Amino acid sequence: MAIPEKIPAFLWPLFHNYVPESIDPVRNWKFVIKTVMVTGTWEQVEWAAQTYGRDRFEQVVREDLEGNRELPRPVANFWSIALWGKPLPPLQKGERWKPTRKIPGV
Repeated sequence: MAIPEKIPAFLWPLFHNYVPESIDPVRNWKFVIKTVMVTGTWEQVEWAAQTYGRDRFEQVVREDLEGNRELPRPVANFWSIALWGKPLPPLQKGERWKPTRKIPGV
């Protein structure tokens, strides 16, 4: 399936803080996938999976786990199980409240 020029209208409720018509699904594919992963219905997830493919879903989750951790932990855990068949490892002591964003120069 080719990536459309605009996101379909049935995804617009997920982007209520934005002007959905202005979101470029080609250029902003990571943003679209993350948003669908976190708040989408099964129909919306199916659309994103068919549109972007498994490789991009895996890339989004992998980069999130290795980077800023924008996905809520339960969502990342679900996608880890769905994509790789295993849950995330349990949090280590003190890790629960550890900042997830990298601070430049620190």
